[in-house]
Amino acid sequence: MKIRILGCYGGKLPKYRTCSFLINDSLLIDAGAIAAVLNLREQLKIRHILVSHAHLDHIKDIPFLADNIFFENTHSVNVISTHRIIEQMRKHLLNNLIWPDFTIMPTKKAPILKAKPIRVGREIKLDGITVKAIKVNHTVETVGYIIRDGKSAFVYSGDTGPTERLWKEVNKIKNLKAIFIETSFPDGMSRTAEASRHFTPVTMKRELKKINHSHVPIYVYHLKPQYIKAIQKEIKAFRDPNITILAPETIFKF
Repeated sequence: MKIRILGCYGGKLPKYRTCSFLINDSLLIDAGAIAAVLNLREQLKIRHILVSHAHLDHIKDIPFLADNIFFENTHSVNVISTHRIIEQMRKHLLNNLIWPDFTIMPTKKAPILKAKPIRVGREIKLDGITVKAIKVNHTVETVGYIIRDGKSAFVYSGDTGPTERLWKEVNKIKNLKAIFIETSFPDGMSRTAEASRHFTPVTMKRELKKINHSHVPIYVYHLKPQYIKAIQKEIKAFRDPNITILAPETIFKF
């Protein structure tokens, strides 16, 4: 399994792209950095997009992808999430006001984007990859994802504050190769983090104690660009060799 990090930040500034992880060239987790990174040939390979939640930084490039591939694509791109998250995107983004509704274009039978609701806790298979969505604790309905193939697995936390169900599922996983966990604010902004249901370094480290996989690498993502230096300093102070701050354009092969 190959994972290419297209974007991994919790905000957008020059050189800082929002979250989007590309798996095996055809499956995306979130869509914050498609058009800014992938050329047209690469965009045409995308078949599935797993959406963690409907906040703009995680969905903003879905409309641009649809527009870019409209005249050349030979298949529908499946936009996959819970029923509620899909309905939020329909209502507030692909609504023929903010952007054309590519879920019915060019035709209802063969649209560029095909909405595919997923049930929380139930596995689905996509091009040899097994996916399970688990609800986490954010200000809107949000899911993290457990991704597996026949050899390895990894976890994408989604935007979340302290949560339970995801880690209970994680503790059942064999061949776990990586945990990608969000941390958005420095510890000095703990009230903001708590109110917006995000982690700071201290609360992230506390959350990791719920996980039984003590030697699995931890990759921290979703840092707010304006607070990166403070967050980096606080994570470095842990002196934990298992914790790494994720960088864009990193490629993992498990």
